[in-house]
Amino acid sequence: MTSIEDIKRLVLKPFQNHRQLSIKEADTISLEVLDLLSQSDCKDRQTLEYLANFLTIETYHDLIEERNLNKKCGYPTCTRSQNRVRDPYGGNTIATRFLQENNPYAYLSHYCSKFHYRCSQFYEVQLTDEALFVRIGVHLDDEVQGNSPPKLQKISLLEELIQGEDLAQEDLISIVSGIGQLHIKSDEALGGDDKEELEKDLSEWLSEVKIVENKDPHPMGDLFKDES
Repeated sequence: MTSIEDIKRLVLKPFQNHRQLSIKEADTISLEVLDLLSQSDCKDRQTLEYLANFLTIETYHDLIEERNLNKKCGYPTCTRSQNRVRDPYGGNTIATRFLQENNPYAYLSHYCSKFHYRCSQFYEVQLTDEALFVRIGVHLDDEVQGNSPPKLQKISLLEELIQGEDLAQEDLISIVSGIGQLHIKSDEALGGDDKEELEKDLSEWLSEVKIVENKDPHPMGDLFKDES
């Protein structure tokens, strides 16, 4: 299992001398992150959230593919294998592509379950396409360096929001925002059927969520909410 400290020690330690990475250094970090997490799993959700600072959508897709080759579920916190490890059409490129585009259960070749498939989608839409070498200071261990903390990417995990006993308003906003982005993606890539299926899945998962109400709301609403 890979923790945040493991990533800092095994991947980031050689790059602590400056706040901005070169293109070559950024590529090296990306490759080492892929190698590490393709053979291991994130120890906890905090590690997966931290990992987002070093991923783009493209490198995340690469990570899913590498994990699948190692017979692992594509979602980095999962310790299981994907549901369908062997593809009987693997030797036929045309047949494989056809099945991926038309099989409603194609995600089982990449994930252990539909839930982790949706969790992965929700995680992916929050990733930035900004190149790693322009993300100033994200690789630094500021406890060691004594520098001001870098601006790390804020990531929400679908399973964390859904499985929590209470759902704060900002968490609900995060889910709705993520769902909206998934709708856009599914409309462009897979069409309306996938959108309807997504709505059904999330409706079922969110049906048991308890939303926390503000017990002392401002009479003029959230517009006048005090900054904490």
